[in-house]
Order: sequence, then C-alpha cells, then structure tokens
Amino acid sequence: MHRYRVIAALFLFSNLASGLAHATAIDTLDPGAVAAFQHGLKVVDFESVPGVAPQTIPTYNTGMPTNPASRVFDQIPGIQFSVGGEVGVNAPVLFDLGAIGGAHSGTHVLGPVDFDGNTEFGSAGQIEMYFPTKVASVGFWLNPALGPVKIIAADTNFAFSHQEETTLESAFVTQGHFVGISRPGADIGGFKIISLSSTAPFTIDDLSYGTAAPVPEPASAALFGLGIACLAVARSKLGSRRL
Repeated sequence: MHRYRVIAALFLFSNLASGLAHATAIDTLDPGAVAAFQHGLKVVDFESVPGVAPQTIPTYNTGMPTNPASRVFDQIPGIQFSVGGEVGVNAPVLFDLGAIGGAHSGTHVLGPVDFDGNTEFGSAGQIEMYFPTKVASVGFWLNPALGPVKIIAADTNFAFSHQEETTLESAFVTQGHFVGISRPGADIGGFKIISLSSTAPFTIDDLSYGTAAPVPEPASAALFGLGIACLAVARSKLGSRRL
C-alpha cells in the first residue's frame, strides 16, 4: 500500500512540475501579474528610440503617409522588426499618439504600416519580430482604443534567418490588456502580432522581452511548495519501507 501511495505522490508531483514549466500566455489587466511577467525582462516604452523620429497622427485612419525616419527596424538592441515584405525596408512606425491617446506609458507606441509606408489601421495590420539571440518571454500592452490580435511565438522568423520556422505557441488576446507568451526556456526566435479586427488593428507599448521566465504567482508558488513537501514525504516512506 505504501508503495502505491509513493508512486501516486511522485506522479502528482511530476504533473505539477510539468504544468509549472509549460509555456504561459498572459492576457490581463492585473498589475501584479504584469509585474511578475516583466520581472527580469528588458522593457521598451518607445518614448526614446535612438535615431527614430516619432510620427504624430491625429486619428486612427488608414492610408496616411508616414516618414521613413519614423520606421523601427534594428534600433532596439536584440530585436529586429518588420510588417512583412522586405526585411529592413517594410518596418513598423513609431507613432506619437498625442491627444488621441491609447499609449500605456507616455505617448509613443509602435504600430503597423502597409508596404508603401502608409498607416494600416485595418484588417491587414501586422508586426513581426526577430530575435537573433533567442528569448524566453515576449509581452506588451495593446491599445485599448483599437482591436484584438493573434500572437504567435516561433523558433525563428524565416524572412530574417532563412531557416525553417516552427510555431511554438499562439493565443488570441484582448485589446487594452497586457499580453504575451513565456516559455520555460529561451527558444523564441520569432514573434508575430496579427490583427483580428477589420476596422481597428493595434499598437503596442512597453514591449517586454528577455531570457527570464515569469515569477510564479503566489498560488502557483504555494502549490509548487506543496508538491516538494509531498515528494519529500513520499521518498521518506519509500526509504522506510525498504528498510
């Protein structure tokens, strides 16, 4: 009987540990959950991107020309951007939202444009990212005035690396929320944000990325501690039984 209890305890702990190590998609307004996700990550608020001049827009209209000097490609360390198309040419734009609002911190956000460099606040909006050195976590705030998106974490981005691209995780997430994906190891080399709205795609703010895994929430940490205790008791009983 003791042997079966030990096996059951070990099986429970194995499943618990596996669950805690699995990839995590975040879609939240909870400040504590956001802080836990961002712990140990680099956070880019887009208020000052070296060599990039923010493009001021008065409204979320599609088809407005943007300044090439406002495009963000590789000016942020450890990450490269595109909107599809030609790498290094078709890149998202640093927008100054000013009076129209929608940024989470300050007034600057990153948003999609079309292949001609015009604003793209319709169904075709997307932003792609490439991490030459792979990361474990990618997250950001979505504009509450715009629409929901699909996020995809992949092992690379083919357009940049010319290597076969495999999707690791994906999720449908909510406008106005902090959203992202975290993996147990640093295996994210590509990340895509794809509009799900026909009238209002998205902008992102406070982009958070790096090799750190998120800090467990209190409930998860307590559960993990309980699993450790169960494992210790199980091993003790198994040792006594053998004696």
